[in-house]
Amino acid sequence: MAKSGRGPVPGTVSGGPKGTKGTKGKSGKGGRASVAAARRSSGDRTQLIIGGVAIVVIIAVIAIGLVLHSRNTATQGAGYGTSTKSVATMDANGVITVTPVGNGSPGLVLDVYEDALCPLCADFEHQFGQQIAQAVDDGQLGLRYRMVDFLNGSSHSGTYSARAYAALMAVAKGDGAKPGVFMAFHTALYDAKNQPKENGSTDLSNAELAKLAGQVGASAETQKQISDGAEVDAATKDAQTNLTSLTDVAAKVGRQAGTPTVAKDGVPLNTNDVNWLTNLLPKSGSSSPAPTSSGS
Repeated sequence: MAKSGRGPVPGTVSGGPKGTKGTKGKSGKGGRASVAAARRSSGDRTQLIIGGVAIVVIIAVIAIGLVLHSRNTATQGAGYGTSTKSVATMDANGVITVTPVGNGSPGLVLDVYEDALCPLCADFEHQFGQQIAQAVDDGQLGLRYRMVDFLNGSSHSGTYSARAYAALMAVAKGDGAKPGVFMAFHTALYDAKNQPKENGSTDLSNAELAKLAGQVGASAETQKQISDGAEVDAATKDAQTNLTSLTDVAAKVGRQAGTPTVAKDGVPLNTNDVNWLTNLLPKSGSSSPAPTSSGS
């Protein structure tokens, strides 16, 4: 049997050529460098993937937010316009009640607390005013407006909230029986081209309020009452009574008094829900309001 080839090879030094060890060293360093580069490349790709996923998630979140915002701020009843089939009366405490023509006792009656200078009240009217008008005209809804004047000090004249309330009182007393006139004037007060700004440099005078009332159908006598400020003292007094009522109502759900507030049976409703009124109104084919729970 032949011997194994484990002996020295002629012409070489035992242990192998001198260059063999050096070659192995260089190969090891190169291998380690290649592995490190591969790891860096893999890490870079991972970071790019994570970054790309994050961007997609952010875009999705923004898109969903925009859709929800658009849905929650959409004008309800868009295209209906102002009420044409409503009448208004006022009691001894300055509460102005709006009901459908020929139906003094609709199935659903809500209390609405507002300040004529309040920008959030304007937002509320812009978003829900047409839906409210249609519900009143359809005989489904009645309203009790309880105006307050705590933003007087934020008006240029220092008295605008009270004077605007006084103008609403005059229209309710003088022309409330004319279908749609009170609601049209109320809507006009919150129109962007008419409502003064909080802490602004101007607001409407009594004469300007009277002219605005005339533009929506108020009589000359009612306009004179507004221009003369005939109801301002009463409005100032009744605004405080309404504010006390608002404070009590808000306290039922742990809130501070603020406008706008809409209450049903003395409890504030969650008007941040775009469907708050839709959920209260009778469903198709039903003659009574749908049951609902009140929210804060």
